[in-house]
Amino acid sequence: MDKQITQDWKDWIELNISRGCDKDGIYKILIDEGFSSIDIEKEMGHVPDVDIATIVNPLKTEQSTEFTEGVLSEHHSIYMPNAQKLDTELAEFYTLDNFLNSEECDQVTELVKKKLRPSTVAADGEVDETYRTSRTCDLGELTDPLIADIDRRICALLGIHPSYSEITQGQYYQPGEEFKVHTDFFEGPAFEEHARERGQRTFTFMVYLNDVESGGETEFIRLKQTIKPKKGMAIIWNSLNEDGSNNHNTLHQAYPVRTGVKSIITKWFRTKGQGPMFIKEPNEYIPNYTQVGFKKAKLDDQLFKKIINFYRSNQENHKPEFVEGGFVEIEETGEFGSDVIELPDELRKEIHNSLKPQLETWSKTELIPTFVYGIRVYKKGSVLISHRDRLKTHIISAIINVDQVVDEDWPLIIEDNYYRKHHVFLNPGEVIFYESARLIHGRPLPLKGNKFANIFCHFMPVNMEKD
Repeated sequence: MDKQITQDWKDWIELNISRGCDKDGIYKILIDEGFSSIDIEKEMGHVPDVDIATIVNPLKTEQSTEFTEGVLSEHHSIYMPNAQKLDTELAEFYTLDNFLNSEECDQVTELVKKKLRPSTVAADGEVDETYRTSRTCDLGELTDPLIADIDRRICALLGIHPSYSEITQGQYYQPGEEFKVHTDFFEGPAFEEHARERGQRTFTFMVYLNDVESGGETEFIRLKQTIKPKKGMAIIWNSLNEDGSNNHNTLHQAYPVRTGVKSIITKWFRTKGQGPMFIKEPNEYIPNYTQVGFKKAKLDDQLFKKIINFYRSNQENHKPEFVEGGFVEIEETGEFGSDVIELPDELRKEIHNSLKPQLETWSKTELIPTFVYGIRVYKKGSVLISHRDRLKTHIISAIINVDQVVDEDWPLIIEDNYYRKHHVFLNPGEVIFYESARLIHGRPLPLKGNKFANIFCHFMPVNMEKD
């Protein structure tokens, strides 16, 4: 049975058509996602005038790294929040500050140092032993939860299925050690040995784990870019051209360390894996409006008093809440996990008006109020399944903690714009601002206590309405 085109996909279709994207490309993506041609043509008002088999789906090409910037665009690139793309046609190249925080860098460096071996080079014939003098640790072979999480975050940030990735490695350079001019893709006999089954290398994701005292720069000769190691910063580049051929413009070298040491991690991706290579959801291509993606704040005292007074006066006026998609349930029984107390329109409007300027300042964008839900009262044992909110209408949001009677604090587990997971705890009167359509969030741990009450308030950027 064909999949049904949900509202999220309808919004995605509308958004891309309004931006003038290629309709045949949109059509092909929807076909490959499992929707019927009849439903697609009805929704789009478009029938391709060519054989559907000849249309290329840029999101799912396996042998080429050509794909679109999330929602279709004229430029083929990856979308990574907070990343800076080098303005050049010679190669696809990015830098990203703060991919790892300082503590994570220190922890990974200690892991790297525990199991080092001489670094090797995949090349034809004999290699000068001075060509690559660093040492390597095969981090992916360690059963360490931090490394597993970093692996997950790298794949998620790029939007590439893990089956296309190699294990993460760590490299450690001491004074005088270097890696002379090379590329990351395989050529000649090295391709036959290393890439025949898994395909050529595409993206390289490299993270500096420390600030090097002197030396240790990475130079991309033809791109005229010399990168000084900066703790936590990632550099990402594609070793292939859009047609899948090797891109010799990615030639680079690691200069000798002069003073101190240099520690990095590297993860490579291939052209072959299981299923589609690029797996981001449409919501993940919404531009990020803030660096981290969420922030704790305090609700206006007078407004909170009004909410509390209403809540206490109407606790008997609750009704079972049906949340579409079954996102709220009691884990043990599968029953509906929450009740709702409807808010009067006047109070909804006051909540929107109070939060709007704060959220606009935080997100640096003009917002349009969309929805304020009633007071949701979670029951004992409830979970809120992790999810992203509605594409288009639930872009910038807030959750107000109204009341709680709990045995243990109940965290909102939310990913940030670097795909790190955080446990956020709110007390009554506190609020979290968050990029709700972009970031996965939920309360997947069962509520230990009698109840937990909050209010959801949603906005969309003015420029999305114009689109």
